[in-house]
Amino acid sequence: MTDLNFNLAEPVFLRNLTIFPIKDGSDNNNLNLATIDEVLESKKGSFSELKNPDVNKIIFDNGGGLPVLMIDGEEITGSLQNRIVARSIIARAHSQRQIPVICAEERRWEEIGGFKTGYCSYPRIRSILASAVNKKVDTQQTVWKEIERKLTVTRTRSRTSSMHEIYENLADEVERYLEGFSGLNHNTVGFIGVAGNQILGCDIFAAPEIYQKFEKKLLRSYALDAIEYQRCRGTCPDIEDFMDKITAVLKTGMSEKNLEHLRFKKAKFLGQAVLFADRPVHISVFPE
Repeated sequence: MTDLNFNLAEPVFLRNLTIFPIKDGSDNNNLNLATIDEVLESKKGSFSELKNPDVNKIIFDNGGGLPVLMIDGEEITGSLQNRIVARSIIARAHSQRQIPVICAEERRWEEIGGFKTGYCSYPRIRSILASAVNKKVDTQQTVWKEIERKLTVTRTRSRTSSMHEIYENLADEVERYLEGFSGLNHNTVGFIGVAGNQILGCDIFAAPEIYQKFEKKLLRSYALDAIEYQRCRGTCPDIEDFMDKITAVLKTGMSEKNLEHLRFKKAKFLGQAVLFADRPVHISVFPE
């Protein structure tokens, strides 16, 4: 993905959610990265609260031999409250670091056991995380308000205003989007998701092998947003133009060396990217 040579493939239709696969036409070596799910399952990594617990910070101990990619919006459940990763991060092998997080469960501050993996936040929440580039935005309060809005419009209930419980309550509906879906072409590195005439978001990874690790988790998150657009009709937005604008912004932003994280905001969209050795490993973009 170093050359950012992206190409769009034929769309895939999952009920009212349309997925536009993204291919990478450049010839890059693969990056060998682990995910939160993999390291927790293998017990090569763990999360913990700070000595003096903080709503917006937790500790990740990577005891494995691979860097771990966490993408913006990934959910980490349990402990004192459910959190979501505030921005995409790569935790280097055999290291410990603080992870910036946002609470996704407003009405709990009570220990219920160690941290576990969860879902990925739906695009509307992740767009709030991306908007944190604007310092006037109270990200935590805005996320809580969005979860309350989602609970209302989906007619679901949660005693603690938990995003996780929205997924649990709508699990059957979300899974219907994936019925008969076996995966996108093995050359896919990401996709743009559209519902009705609305672009929901875009996720791109450094290599197909990395994308495949996140595919189902991301598709479920886009499906949760698409549920709200089941009655929406209209002309499909200009996906080619959206892709061209993303590429142009990234090329400009990555002109600076030794960046670990890049945020960008342009007319009608905003996003972020995490880089490793000056190479973008994960990019997420959302309409503003």
